[in-house]
Amino acid sequence: MVFSFDLGVILQRDTRRTKRRWKVIRRRRRRDISKGHEPSLEIPLDLVIEIFRRLPPKSLTRFKLVSKLWSSIVCSKYLTDLSSSPRIYMWLGFDEEKILVSSSPSSPDLDGSFVIDQDLTISAMKGYSVSHVYRGLMCFTNGTNAQIFNTTTRQLVVLPEIEESNIIAEEYKFRKVIYRIGHDPVHDQYKVVCIVSTHNVRRMEHWVFTLGGGVSRQWRKIPSPCPQHSPFTQGLTMNGRMYYLGLVPDLLSPVFVRFDISSEEISVLQNVEDAFWCRYYYTEIIEYDGKLAILDYSDLVKDGVMELWVREDEEKNSWSRKTLVLHPSHMNMVKTHIVHNMSLRVQGTTRNGDVILVPQHITRPDDQFIVLPQVTTHFYVFLYNLQKNHLRKVYIKSNRYNTKRWDVVGFDDIENFMSL
Repeated sequence: MVFSFDLGVILQRDTRRTKRRWKVIRRRRRRDISKGHEPSLEIPLDLVIEIFRRLPPKSLTRFKLVSKLWSSIVCSKYLTDLSSSPRIYMWLGFDEEKILVSSSPSSPDLDGSFVIDQDLTISAMKGYSVSHVYRGLMCFTNGTNAQIFNTTTRQLVVLPEIEESNIIAEEYKFRKVIYRIGHDPVHDQYKVVCIVSTHNVRRMEHWVFTLGGGVSRQWRKIPSPCPQHSPFTQGLTMNGRMYYLGLVPDLLSPVFVRFDISSEEISVLQNVEDAFWCRYYYTEIIEYDGKLAILDYSDLVKDGVMELWVREDEEKNSWSRKTLVLHPSHMNMVKTHIVHNMSLRVQGTTRNGDVILVPQHITRPDDQFIVLPQVTTHFYVFLYNLQKNHLRKVYIKSNRYNTKRWDVVGFDDIENFMSL
C-alpha cells in the first residue's frame, strides 16, 4: 500500500489546531483573572536589587522610567553603594583645550592599573575647572560661576548666581570663592556649599544650595562662624558632616571647622596641636579606619615620613598621633619618580583605606605657592595604605591621549542616578 502526503495540507491543519489551543488558553486566563486566581508574578525586592546592581548605568537610567518604585530603587543610596566602581577623574591639556576623562581599574582589587575609558568633556565646560568630585557629582567653577555635572547620567545644570552676596557684588580685586558638594543623610538630599571671603579674610559668607527637583532653586545664606577664616584644605565629608581647615589672620595655627549638612550649622572646633599647623601646604583631612584624621605629608618626598593625627573621641576632642616611615624600597620608588621641583599631593582615599598621592610640580615665585601641570606622558598615582604602611604605584593607561599636561582632579566610587 502506498501513502501520499500533502505537506501543505498538514501544515495548515497544525496551524488551525495551534490557534484553537491558544484561544482556549486565553479564555481560561481571563476566567482565572476574573475569579482572582491569577498567580503572583511579583519579583522579590531583594532579587530586583540584585539584578539592578549587575546592570550598566545606561540600563538603570532607562529602568527609572518604568515606575516610581523602580526609580526610587535606582536612585537609592543603598543601590548606589552596592553597584559602584572606583574611578579616577583627570583633565588632559592639549594647547588651549582641556579634556576631562575618567579611568576605571583593570582589576577589581586595584592591584593592576587604571584604564581611561570615558570622555566626559562637553562644550559647556570650556573655561571651567573642577572644584570638587563627590558621590558621582562634579562641581565646575569659573570665578563665581558654578555648574554641577552628574558623571553617570551626563546631566549638567548651571547654578544661579549668588545675587545677594555683598562680597561678590562689591567686586573685590582679591577674593576667594570655594564650592563643595555634600550629602544630607537625614533628608537624602545633595547640597552645594559656597564659601566666599575677601583676600585679607576680614569678611566671609557661607551659602547653601539644595540640588534636585521639588526644592527651592535659590541660594540661602547661613551664619558664618567666628573667627573669620579662609579654607585651605579640600575637606572631607563623613556621616553627614563636612570638615575642613581654615586660616585665620594673625594666628599661627588654623581653625578646624565642621559643617552639619542637615542642620546647616557651622562650628569651629578646637585645634589638635599648635606645633602641627605650621606646614599647612602639605596637610589634608582624610578618613582613617572610619575615623576623622589629619595627614601631614610635608616630609614624605624628602625623608619618607608622614605624621597622622586620628580623632579618637569627638566630644572630648581627643586625638592620637602616629608617625609613619616608608620602607626603604618604597622610598627608592618615590625618589625614582619624584624628581627636582616635584612633590606629591593627597587626593582623597579609596574604600580600602588607601591614600591617593598624585605627582605635581611646585614653584614658589615671589613667595607664592603654585602647582603646575605634569611634564610626563606617563599617567600614574601612588596608593599608600596607612595601616599596612605599604606604598604601590598604579599606572593610568591610555591608547588615545598623548600629552604632558595632565592632573588628577578627583577620585570617586559612586554611580549617582539622581535628577539634578
